[in-house]
Amino acid sequence: MKKTIASLAFGILSAAMVIAATAKTPPATISIDECQAKKPVVVFPHEKHFAITECKTCHHTQPDLTATSKIEVEKCSSCHLKPEKADTPNCTEMSMAKNPYHMLCLNCHKEKKAADPASKAPTICNGCHVGK
Repeated sequence: MKKTIASLAFGILSAAMVIAATAKTPPATISIDECQAKKPVVVFPHEKHFAITECKTCHHTQPDLTATSKIEVEKCSSCHLKPEKADTPNCTEMSMAKNPYHMLCLNCHKEKKAADPASKAPTICNGCHVGK
């Protein structure tokens, strides 16, 4: 009986170690380039946003996602590059009312600026689309 419990405990511990060893570390920055058309690619400071907002704010299809989650994270472009539904924002649109990044990011940045005028949150195109 003791061997069975010890074997079971060893098995559980081994599985936990494998899961921990394969944990995905969120990238510090992300190049948002799949939707880019006329403006330079956006290099998004992903890590800086961990302290500002919850993951589900942007990753709305994965509400339980955290910076330490072990699950595969879907890219925004998986739904927003070629949306299946007409009312899903399309990231190839340049419009402030139709591009999901413009809608979500700029609205948040504008709120930040309104609350703190000294905030460095960019609110103009070249603030995020930094040229070379």
